[in-house]
Amino acid sequence: VGISSRIPDGKEIMQCSGIVVDWNKTSRLATIVTCSAAVCFDGALVHPNPKLLVHLPNRSTAEGQLLFFNAHYRIALLEALVDFPLEPANFGSSPKFGQKVFTLARDKKSSFFARSGTVLLQDPPFFLKYKYWLSLSSAIELCGTGGPAIDERGDVAGMTFGRLPNPDVLSISILQTCIDMWRRFSRVARPFLDMDLIAFETLDITHQEEIESEHGITDGFIVDLVCDDSTAGRLGISRGDVIVSYNGLRDFTLHTFEEYLLNLGWGFLESTDPSWTINLELEIYDPVRGTIRGVTFPLGFSDICEDVLVLP
Repeated sequence: VGISSRIPDGKEIMQCSGIVVDWNKTSRLATIVTCSAAVCFDGALVHPNPKLLVHLPNRSTAEGQLLFFNAHYRIALLEALVDFPLEPANFGSSPKFGQKVFTLARDKKSSFFARSGTVLLQDPPFFLKYKYWLSLSSAIELCGTGGPAIDERGDVAGMTFGRLPNPDVLSISILQTCIDMWRRFSRVARPFLDMDLIAFETLDITHQEEIESEHGITDGFIVDLVCDDSTAGRLGISRGDVIVSYNGLRDFTLHTFEEYLLNLGWGFLESTDPSWTINLELEIYDPVRGTIRGVTFPLGFSDICEDVLVLP
């Protein structure tokens, strides 16, 4: 579906696309997920009552009502009363590097667009604060932000976000977990490591060979930044260290790592203690000493993105 958002005086916020999560045949109520940029800017609602219009395949429209947004994962959930039968999306599995996907979009005239691309084997650009985004090889439609990236079976693998030269993709597993958390708790528990990590496999081959020959490391997360006054810093984790396992696991792609940490947040949501943490057992290679040590990392969570902030 297409999504148009405006403030009450008529000024447009954004034209984007959305993914139908479900549609109730009896109540005719549809739940749709799209990008948070449709309703907010810099983590704050542009207006407390944004006007949302859903553009349907039969060229009709329906008014949408904002249910929830999360600026951290850049998603928003809305509902609309829709008489036209909608087919909910099939949520598939997270995209893999090198996988071919198709990005879908619908504009305010209800015109449908589709493009193909490949999930790139690279870390997100340095200016993105969070590194669990995937990148696509080809551009999406101007109205394609918030729309689905589907695999060759037609299952949704992620949500797309327009950016040049390579659009971003949020993994479907992260998206679905956020929706499930909101439906159960009206909150999303995002993990915070206070570290920037680089996946070993996304380094250029020359750099990989240098690390392997000098340190014997062939996979892991390289610590690129440790925030000041952070748990990581207090535990002695430094830039250049390499995480070689976490809770005994060795899946070193950043979006699957984020999915794993996000799912640990169910305990935070079930707890009434805002300081609730869960221990993450890390094995860390120190390139200066050439040793591996175990670190018990108390992983914290935050649901601060759920606060409704209104711009002046």
